[in-house]
Amino acid sequence: ETMHRNVWEAAKTLLRETAPSLAKEPEDGNLDVFGRFINWSRDYPGEFFEHDKAQHVTVFIAGMFSRRIVVVKRSHMERMTLARYFPLSWKRQQPLWGSASTGKFQVRPGGVKEGSHVRANECPYAALHGMSLSAGGFADQRISDRKTVGYTLLMELQWIRDPQANIENWYITDIEKIIQEAWQLNPHGPVAHALPGEVFVSVGQNPKVGSSIRQTQHTQLAEGHWNKYPILKVEAARVFAAKDSPFASAAGVKVELLNDVLGPQTMLEIVDICPEASDPDNTGLMLRCRCPDIPPGLVRFLTQLRLRLLERLGGPEAIDFLVLCMSDQEGSFVVIFAPTPQLMQLQEGHADLVPWANPLTGESSEVAGIEESRLDFGKGVGHFLVLKDELRTQLLDKGEDTLRRIWAFNRVPGARQVIEEFIVQQNILET
Repeated sequence: ETMHRNVWEAAKTLLRETAPSLAKEPEDGNLDVFGRFINWSRDYPGEFFEHDKAQHVTVFIAGMFSRRIVVVKRSHMERMTLARYFPLSWKRQQPLWGSASTGKFQVRPGGVKEGSHVRANECPYAALHGMSLSAGGFADQRISDRKTVGYTLLMELQWIRDPQANIENWYITDIEKIIQEAWQLNPHGPVAHALPGEVFVSVGQNPKVGSSIRQTQHTQLAEGHWNKYPILKVEAARVFAAKDSPFASAAGVKVELLNDVLGPQTMLEIVDICPEASDPDNTGLMLRCRCPDIPPGLVRFLTQLRLRLLERLGGPEAIDFLVLCMSDQEGSFVVIFAPTPQLMQLQEGHADLVPWANPLTGESSEVAGIEESRLDFGKGVGHFLVLKDELRTQLLDKGEDTLRRIWAFNRVPGARQVIEEFIVQQNILET
């Protein structure tokens, strides 16, 4: 990689010194259809030209035949980039829903084939930190049923396969993508059976408050597992488990029985998170799900629960979600589902340096006495990027207490009641 980077920097220097100056690019209004096509492809990758498939194909092919459009093959471009990736493919079981003031709308249907490109995160804040980008928009034989060697012509041309696969990252928490990627990236057995060098991986998606990239859907992943994060192992306040669940015996409270709708051996736990001796009404909340695999019933349950919370508690302008999935190092998986508020930045400036407020409670981070108030893929489990000395001191002196306070600050009033009612209404309890 170092040699690759040095060659690239040397090439850029030579180009600046030797290449003739280019004429100023004309405005869009003065471009012909081929110029507009090039600009469109740059500004809206993965979408048909002017949202018209027939026009896209016609202009693309005509441009190549007339040499007005020159295609640099994908295989050549990938050799020049520093970002290497490997592909995953999976089939969506449940529709992906968005939510607006007018109601819900379908972003992706169930039954479609999806692709994920897993690559390193260029701004890591955890061990082996990577990210997974949606790859379903372009033709790619690696997410199809065809078994081919090398790149196909359509893949080399970056032929658009499914423009609807280009999803934005804000307001659309893709629970199934998180779960599917965790299932594929983790060993399916206990840690004692791990191969040399094999590690467990935690996968999640940042809520809006922790996401700097809006237009491109992506999940975060890093080395991690359930036993690594004590905050995710806080004792549950209420437990629901199937009769054959191996996890129920460790519960410290009465266990209410589930039927098999969510899948065999599944357990749901409602967990309150707050500092010790705090007001029980001022607690953060997570729904913790444990299961030996990823049953379709659980995916459907969490997908519908997200919609119910959005409908009842103000929509995506009011609440968001932190969803994580990881192994428990014993051959099973843990899904963390936590409704969070859409925090409000109180001052202009860098997000890491200014106070925030929870509009649903009226509390500010200053009143709460915390130097960091946001929950995301890293902060939710205790990974912090520290730009303030006060935050460093707070974390080092009272790390667990600070993390509990951050979870409590991100409480969503009414969320627990909605979740408990939803569990009853879904007919998943043993009668």
